Amino acid sequence: MPKTLINCPNCKKPLQADIIQLFDVGAEPALKQLFLSGGFNIAQCPFCGFQGNLAVPIVYHDPEKELLLTFVPPEIGLPRDEQEKAIGVLINQAVNKLPPEKRKAYLFQPQTVLTLQGLVERVLEADGITREMLQAQQKKISLIQQLLRATPEKRKEIAAQEDQNLDAEFFGLLNRLIETTIAGGDQEGTKQLVELQKNLLSATSFGKILQEQTQEVEAAIASLKEAGK
Repeated sequence: MPKTLINCPNCKKPLQADIIQLFDVGAEPALKQLFLSGGFNIAQCPFCGFQGNLAVPIVYHDPEKELLLTFVPPEIGLPRDEQEKAIGVLINQAVNKLPPEKRKAYLFQPQTVLTLQGLVERVLEADGITREMLQAQQKKISLIQQLLRATPEKRKEIAAQEDQNLDAEFFGLLNRLIETTIAGGDQEGTKQLVELQKNLLSATSFGKILQEQTQEVEAAIASLKEAGK
């Protein structure tokens, strides 16, 4: 993914970051999990130390569900005509990727969402995810983001406090996020997530169970190889 030159939201100095504004999951299915994980449009400023999500207009498109959603962060202060122009460019990109027979009426009636959280909820609602399920998933996503931002010592403290929530579902979500960043070519993001996974395997109850299971499998494979010899 090519880097985009932007200004740091905090100190305003120029920096490079990976920016995704069109999540066209029909053309690139891996973008859906990346979007739901919240691990996108994150910048780290080498000058002031700022780290966080960047506020940019976003279009989410799922042709299978005939879903076309738009979101413009209010904090960027774009005038209405500029909002429409920015969103229009992204929608055109999505439409141009579709063959003519798949260009249906929903493409001319995009649904505007007022918050990023609202955008996530609309995507999950289309998948039949209940509010309770959504809240549980969102809590785990937020926990991953919190752990990624934490220092090594703070990470251990959070892992101890949230041990019961760092369960099979959490590790499954973390693993899918790692696979997504690998598929997207995000080497730095992959490195950070793999390091987090490694830390949590040794610092959590479920992580230790996974480690034991892995060791048992490796021992069994070694025994079979020895028997084969």
